[in-house]
Amino acid sequence: MFFDPAVTEFLRDLLPWAGPLFRAITELGSELFFVGLILTGFWAYKKRASIITSYVLLVAVVSNYWLKLAIANPRPDPSYWYPGVEATNYSTPSAHAQNTSTLFGWFSIRSKKPWVIAVSIILVVLIGLSRVYLGVHYLEDVLLGWSIGIVTLLVITRLERPITEILSRYNSDYLYLFLFLFGAAATIVNTYILPLPPGDNFGALGGLIMGMAVGYPLEAKYVNFETAPPNEQKWRLFLRVLIGFCLVVVAMIGLSPLLPSVNVWARALRYFITVIVGVVIWPAIFKRVGL
Repeated sequence: MFFDPAVTEFLRDLLPWAGPLFRAITELGSELFFVGLILTGFWAYKKRASIITSYVLLVAVVSNYWLKLAIANPRPDPSYWYPGVEATNYSTPSAHAQNTSTLFGWFSIRSKKPWVIAVSIILVVLIGLSRVYLGVHYLEDVLLGWSIGIVTLLVITRLERPITEILSRYNSDYLYLFLFLFGAAATIVNTYILPLPPGDNFGALGGLIMGMAVGYPLEAKYVNFETAPPNEQKWRLFLRVLIGFCLVVVAMIGLSPLLPSVNVWARALRYFITVIVGVVIWPAIFKRVGL
């Protein structure tokens, strides 16, 4: 029988000790981890590659959101949820499975290093299984999420060059304006025309999209920092990432009492601010102080 929570019970009987472990592993598929990972690459590794990666992840996240809305399959009954675990939105396909298979698959294709491929596969499998173990997804949700993520990855890889060639013909300011308008329009549509069940909204995604549309060109024009630190001192990179991550957490989580998630536009503004802090304000500061 499809969409049977009995798989959750089987995994818990098989691994009764693994609850805390899977609770930790599942966070590797969370929005905070994704934002932190991409910003770490942006600040300290390869800025352009990190920007491209953010767009790849954006395709996966937005498509997953709309697929869930179209399929509208409810989650397993909350009685199956692991203590302390909560979930919103519909169940099918699993966002953790789809997003991680796309993101870590992208890393594997870009790197081509055996250890990166091995680690990526292990993480994708464990994160997907964690959603079933914790009882917030059916196994079929995860299998479908993996499948869609892989297809998304293959399509993006195949179309990357022709899309890049097409976009290169246009002024980047117009492209960023289009991206901003897309984020605003998608937020409006998914709030007032195609809303989700109570407890979730498009605010986070809308804010991230609009923040990227404003933040990336502002950084390129007014900051334009170098990824490599002065004299290639690694401690500077460490501080750059550590302090930057703290600032992003303050913006994303610390501002939630003032800009709560229940209000779609307040949530969008909070995530917009988070992106601006991460890609404009903090880079301007660490460039000025020499980190």
